[in-house]
Amino acid sequence: MVGQRLVNSLDRYLKIILQVAFLNFLWILFTLMGLIIGGIFPATTAAINVARKWHKEKEMHGTFKVFKETYKKEFIKSNMIGLILTLIGGVLLLNYYALQVLGNKVSVFVVFAYFFVTFLYCVLAVWIFPLLSHYDTTIIQYFKNALIIGITKIKTTVIIMSTTFIVMYFSLKLPSMLLFYSVSLIVLSCSFFAEQVFAEIDESVTNQ
Repeated sequence: MVGQRLVNSLDRYLKIILQVAFLNFLWILFTLMGLIIGGIFPATTAAINVARKWHKEKEMHGTFKVFKETYKKEFIKSNMIGLILTLIGGVLLLNYYALQVLGNKVSVFVVFAYFFVTFLYCVLAVWIFPLLSHYDTTIIQYFKNALIIGITKIKTTVIIMSTTFIVMYFSLKLPSMLLFYSVSLIVLSCSFFAEQVFAEIDESVTNQ
């Protein structure tokens, strides 16, 4: 009896481990299918949507179907959002190099403003793809909502950022994680915390 429960538990955990690795594999595969630049954003959206489905249904099945359907459905919209984020990130990177070159010639106010804008950019990056997988609205509204939620729910934002940093830190220490678990762990944690916030928002809207 005890032995059977142990076997069932091991089987369940093994399936979870394999599904998480499979999700990571799908993200890599579909990112490459989109020639990286055109695939990374819809693949990320699809991975978050799969993670959202797992959290809601407490079951890990139909992974490939959900991933593929989301990838195709959100391909254009996610790439448009990704392009905007990439352009903003490029401008911030150029400004960073400019600050390094100018050094002490730059006022403290300018440096503070730069890091504040960079923080807001990170908030956007954290929330916009979970929003894309949960709600159907305009691109402008996604950006507005990402900033509003990210700032008003700053504790959750910091938790998501910290979790992402920890996963990436260990991924650099253990490169094999990048192949099997890094992206999956990030989207699972991101989706878990984001869904709690979205549930609160949906409930408050319903009760109004």
